[in-house]
Amino acid sequence: MKRTCIGIYGGECDYVRKLAGYIRKRGEDSLEVKTFTKREALEACLAQGGVDCVLTEPDGEPLCAEYEVWTALLSEGKTGMTEREIPCIEKYQSAEQIWKLLLKFGGERLTGAGIPLVKTDKETTFIGIASPLHGCGKTSLGLCISRVLGQRERTMFLTLDEFSCLPEILGEGGETAELSELYYYYSQGKLSGARLQSALCRWGEAEYLAPAGELGDLYKEGKPYEASFFRALAWAGTYRYVVIDFGNSLFQKEELLAMSERLYIPEQGSQGSLVRTDCFWGWLERKGFSERAVRCRIPWGTGSGRPDNLRLEFLSEAGEEIRQLLKKDGFLPKGDDER
Repeated sequence: MKRTCIGIYGGECDYVRKLAGYIRKRGEDSLEVKTFTKREALEACLAQGGVDCVLTEPDGEPLCAEYEVWTALLSEGKTGMTEREIPCIEKYQSAEQIWKLLLKFGGERLTGAGIPLVKTDKETTFIGIASPLHGCGKTSLGLCISRVLGQRERTMFLTLDEFSCLPEILGEGGETAELSELYYYYSQGKLSGARLQSALCRWGEAEYLAPAGELGDLYKEGKPYEASFFRALAWAGTYRYVVIDFGNSLFQKEELLAMSERLYIPEQGSQGSLVRTDCFWGWLERKGFSERAVRCRIPWGTGSGRPDNLRLEFLSEAGEEIRQLLKKDGFLPKGDDER
């Protein structure tokens, strides 16, 4: 199958080379990237039909218009759309943000970029994390599970916590909440791989969606999003694993819990915490979920919820405990020691 080919044109050789390298890496095997630092070389390629779209500095835009190739502008200080409906992307920002904006503006033209263009031959496995306890490490556990599994197969993490600490844990406050926007596209039948990819964030090998910014963003007409929405997300990204932090509120989430092949229940050692977890376990038994649930106590250090320490936790005792947990449940090979 022919890969989407994007051209990047600009006068700064190092900038163009580094940006192209990042986009090539994010595009994996489904995206081809060509670089141009001379207008003549860009024109020759356009004349031969050698690119499907172009990310260009303003002086290359007339050429792209002449050859009727979809174009996005790398501009200094200008964002949004031009009078000719050409998207502008601020040049001096992170390569990840440029990549996400390119996918957002490109839409269906870049569907599949960074995502395999064929559905995986393996069904997606959903892994849930649930607990009635606050501050027991659900988010940290979900991120670390996603990173371990993401080292081998495509994995996404998302949280349904109403007051998530995810941005603070990763030191990335200000990320836009995308779940409700993705649900809108899903409800309209317009959810695509490109739209999903434009919303994703990364922590190492873990891909994740930023948490909801408002309580209402997690519900449709007072009810949690249906399980089919999360299956559609998994299909759009061809994910082998989707890890969901269900948060503290499990009201009306039975359908989502049933979707999970494994439920990890983080617990703490205090007497009050154990009593609450026992009550929660009783509820799981009555609902028929206890056979797929596992209680676990991860040895987080004192700084598991701090941006500068989560990576150290992942590489130390807590990370090893999580690997052993995943091995025991068959998600990792028994002899696997990769980090």
